[in-house]
Amino acid sequence: MRSGDNAVVRAESAARLGDRGQAESATSFEVFCQCNFVLVERFLLARCADRGLVEDAVQEAFATARDKWEQIRDYEKPLAWLYKTARYKLLVLQRRHGPEPTVSLAEVPPERLAEPADPAEARELLRGWLRQLPPRQAEVFVLTLDGWQDHEIAAILGIAHNTVRAYRQEARRRLRELAQQAGFETPAGRDRG
Repeated sequence: MRSGDNAVVRAESAARLGDRGQAESATSFEVFCQCNFVLVERFLLARCADRGLVEDAVQEAFATARDKWEQIRDYEKPLAWLYKTARYKLLVLQRRHGPEPTVSLAEVPPERLAEPADPAEARELLRGWLRQLPPRQAEVFVLTLDGWQDHEIAAILGIAHNTVRAYRQEARRRLRELAQQAGFETPAGRDRG
Protein backbone atom coordinates (compact mmCIF):
# COMPACT_ATOMS: atom_id res chain seq x y z
CA MET A 1 0.00 0.00 0.00
CA ARG A 2 1.35 3.40 -0.92
CA SER A 3 1.44 6.34 1.48
CA GLY A 4 -1.10 8.18 -0.71
CA ASP A 5 -3.52 5.27 -0.24
CA ASN A 6 -3.09 5.52 3.56
CA ALA A 7 -4.02 9.20 3.45
CA VAL A 8 -7.19 8.40 1.47
CA VAL A 9 -8.17 5.65 3.94
CA ARG A 10 -7.59 8.00 6.90
CA ALA A 11 -9.66 10.73 5.24
CA GLU A 12 -12.52 8.30 4.55
CA SER A 13 -12.41 7.05 8.16
CA ALA A 14 -12.48 10.60 9.48
CA ALA A 15 -15.44 11.43 7.25
CA ARG A 16 -17.37 8.38 8.52
CA LEU A 17 -16.62 9.34 12.13
CA GLY A 18 -17.65 12.92 11.40
CA ASP A 19 -20.94 11.74 9.91
CA ARG A 20 -21.59 9.57 12.97
CA GLY A 21 -20.78 12.50 15.27
CA GLN A 22 -23.15 14.76 13.36
CA ALA A 23 -25.89 12.12 13.54
CA GLU A 24 -25.40 11.79 17.31
CA SER A 25 -25.47 15.57 17.68
CA ALA A 26 -28.67 15.82 15.63
CA THR A 27 -30.26 13.07 17.71
CA SER A 28 -29.29 14.68 21.01
CA PHE A 29 -30.68 18.03 19.81
CA GLU A 30 -33.94 16.37 18.73
CA VAL A 31 -34.32 14.78 22.18
CA PHE A 32 -33.54 18.14 23.82
CA CYS A 33 -36.25 19.81 21.72
CA GLN A 34 -38.85 17.16 22.50
CA CYS A 35 -38.18 17.40 26.23
CA ASN A 36 -38.09 21.19 26.49
CA PHE A 37 -40.20 22.78 23.76
CA VAL A 38 -43.36 22.93 25.90
CA LEU A 39 -41.46 24.29 28.91
CA VAL A 40 -39.98 27.18 26.93
CA GLU A 41 -43.33 27.93 25.31
CA ARG A 42 -45.09 27.96 28.71
CA PHE A 43 -42.38 30.24 30.11
CA LEU A 44 -42.95 32.77 27.34
CA LEU A 45 -46.76 32.50 27.47
CA ALA A 46 -46.62 33.72 31.06
CA ARG A 47 -45.11 36.92 29.71
CA CYS A 48 -47.02 37.39 26.45
CA ALA A 49 -50.59 36.51 25.42
CA ASP A 50 -49.85 36.68 21.69
CA ARG A 51 -49.39 33.02 20.75
CA GLY A 52 -48.02 34.00 17.35
CA LEU A 53 -45.20 36.04 18.87
CA VAL A 54 -44.49 33.32 21.42
CA GLU A 55 -44.34 30.64 18.73
CA ASP A 56 -42.01 32.79 16.63
CA ALA A 57 -39.74 33.47 19.61
CA VAL A 58 -39.63 29.78 20.55
CA GLN A 59 -38.83 28.77 16.98
CA GLU A 60 -36.09 31.39 16.71
CA ALA A 61 -34.61 30.33 20.04
CA PHE A 62 -34.52 26.66 19.05
CA ALA A 63 -33.05 27.56 15.65
CA THR A 64 -30.30 29.50 17.40
CA ALA A 65 -29.77 26.58 19.77
CA ARG A 66 -29.44 24.22 16.81
CA ASP A 67 -26.76 26.41 15.27
CA LYS A 68 -24.83 26.46 18.57
CA TRP A 69 -25.71 22.94 19.75
CA GLU A 70 -22.11 21.68 19.66
CA GLN A 71 -21.24 24.34 22.23
CA ILE A 72 -24.34 24.50 24.45
CA ARG A 73 -25.03 20.78 24.73
CA ASP A 74 -22.05 20.52 27.05
CA TYR A 75 -23.36 23.24 29.37
CA GLU A 76 -24.44 22.10 32.81
CA LYS A 77 -27.97 23.39 32.09
CA PRO A 78 -28.53 24.02 28.37
CA LEU A 79 -32.20 24.72 29.10
CA ALA A 80 -31.18 27.79 31.12
CA TRP A 81 -29.33 29.11 28.07
CA LEU A 82 -32.43 28.44 25.98
CA TYR A 83 -34.72 30.29 28.41
CA LYS A 84 -32.45 33.34 28.23
CA THR A 85 -32.34 33.19 24.44
CA ALA A 86 -36.10 32.69 24.06
CA ARG A 87 -36.83 35.54 26.44
CA TYR A 88 -34.54 37.84 24.49
CA LYS A 89 -36.11 36.78 21.16
CA LEU A 90 -39.58 37.51 22.55
CA LEU A 91 -38.53 40.94 23.81
CA VAL A 92 -37.17 41.82 20.36
CA LEU A 93 -40.38 40.64 18.65
CA GLN A 94 -42.54 42.56 21.14
CA ARG A 95 -40.60 45.76 20.48
CA ARG A 96 -41.17 45.33 16.76
CA HIS A 97 -44.90 44.70 17.13
CA GLY A 98 -45.68 47.26 19.84
CA PRO A 99 -47.54 46.77 23.10
CA GLU A 100 -50.09 44.00 23.36
CA PRO A 101 -53.64 44.84 24.42
CA THR A 102 -54.54 43.73 27.94
CA VAL A 103 -57.85 42.98 29.60
CA SER A 104 -58.23 43.37 33.34
CA LEU A 105 -60.06 40.80 35.41
CA ALA A 106 -62.77 43.38 36.16
CA GLU A 107 -63.58 43.55 32.42
CA VAL A 108 -64.14 39.80 32.10
CA PRO A 109 -67.83 38.81 32.37
CA PRO A 110 -68.60 36.77 35.54
CA GLU A 111 -69.88 33.79 33.50
CA ARG A 112 -66.40 33.42 32.01
CA LEU A 113 -64.91 33.07 35.48
CA ALA A 114 -66.49 29.73 36.34
CA GLU A 115 -64.25 27.12 37.94
CA PRO A 116 -62.01 25.37 35.44
CA ALA A 117 -63.49 22.13 34.14
CA ASP A 118 -60.17 20.44 33.40
CA PRO A 119 -56.41 20.93 33.85
CA ALA A 120 -56.03 22.58 30.43
CA GLU A 121 -58.63 25.18 31.32
CA ALA A 122 -56.94 25.75 34.70
CA ARG A 123 -53.59 26.30 32.93
CA GLU A 124 -55.20 28.87 30.61
CA LEU A 125 -56.74 30.65 33.59
CA LEU A 126 -53.35 30.71 35.34
CA ARG A 127 -51.70 32.04 32.16
CA GLY A 128 -54.22 34.88 32.07
CA TRP A 129 -53.50 35.75 35.67
CA LEU A 130 -49.74 35.52 35.13
CA ARG A 131 -50.02 38.12 32.36
CA GLN A 132 -51.49 40.52 34.90
CA LEU A 133 -48.33 40.31 37.00
CA PRO A 134 -45.20 42.30 36.28
CA PRO A 135 -43.22 40.27 33.71
CA ARG A 136 -40.33 39.36 36.02
CA GLN A 137 -42.70 38.08 38.72
CA ALA A 138 -44.48 35.91 36.15
CA GLU A 139 -41.17 34.56 34.85
CA VAL A 140 -39.96 33.73 38.36
CA PHE A 141 -43.24 31.99 39.17
CA VAL A 142 -43.20 29.85 36.01
CA LEU A 143 -39.57 28.84 36.50
CA THR A 144 -40.37 27.94 40.12
CA LEU A 145 -43.26 25.75 38.92
CA ASP A 146 -40.83 24.04 36.55
CA GLY A 147 -38.60 23.13 39.49
CA TRP A 148 -35.73 25.58 39.03
CA GLN A 149 -33.84 26.59 42.18
CA ASP A 150 -33.61 30.25 43.24
CA HIS A 151 -29.93 30.59 42.28
CA GLU A 152 -30.66 29.08 38.84
CA ILE A 153 -33.58 31.46 38.27
CA ALA A 154 -31.38 34.36 39.31
CA ALA A 155 -28.77 33.32 36.74
CA ILE A 156 -31.34 32.82 33.96
CA LEU A 157 -33.02 36.20 34.52
CA GLY A 158 -29.91 38.13 35.54
CA ILE A 159 -31.29 39.22 38.91
CA ALA A 160 -30.19 38.81 42.54
CA HIS A 161 -31.01 35.66 44.50
CA ASN A 162 -32.99 37.64 47.11
CA THR A 163 -34.94 39.35 44.35
CA VAL A 164 -36.08 35.94 43.09
CA ARG A 165 -37.57 35.17 46.51
CA ALA A 166 -39.25 38.56 46.74
CA TYR A 167 -40.73 38.26 43.22
CA ARG A 168 -41.99 34.74 43.93
CA GLN A 169 -43.66 35.80 47.19
CA GLU A 170 -45.25 38.83 45.56
CA ALA A 171 -46.42 36.75 42.59
CA ARG A 172 -48.06 34.23 44.91
CA ARG A 173 -49.74 36.98 46.89
CA ARG A 174 -51.06 38.65 43.75
CA LEU A 175 -52.20 35.35 42.20
CA ARG A 176 -54.06 34.54 45.41
CA GLU A 177 -55.79 37.95 45.19
CA LEU A 178 -56.73 37.34 41.56
CA ALA A 179 -58.13 33.91 42.43
CA GLN A 180 -60.18 35.39 45.27
CA GLN A 181 -61.48 38.17 42.99
CA ALA A 182 -62.56 35.49 40.55
CA GLY A 183 -64.46 33.70 43.31
CA PHE A 184 -62.04 30.82 43.89
CA GLU A 185 -61.22 29.80 47.42
CA THR A 186 -57.52 29.71 48.17
CA PRO A 187 -55.88 27.75 50.97
CA ALA A 188 -54.83 30.02 53.82
CA GLY A 189 -51.22 30.15 54.98
CA ARG A 190 -49.65 28.59 51.90
CA ASP A 191 -47.05 31.27 51.27
CA ARG A 192 -44.22 28.75 51.43
CA GLY A 193 -43.13 26.08 48.97
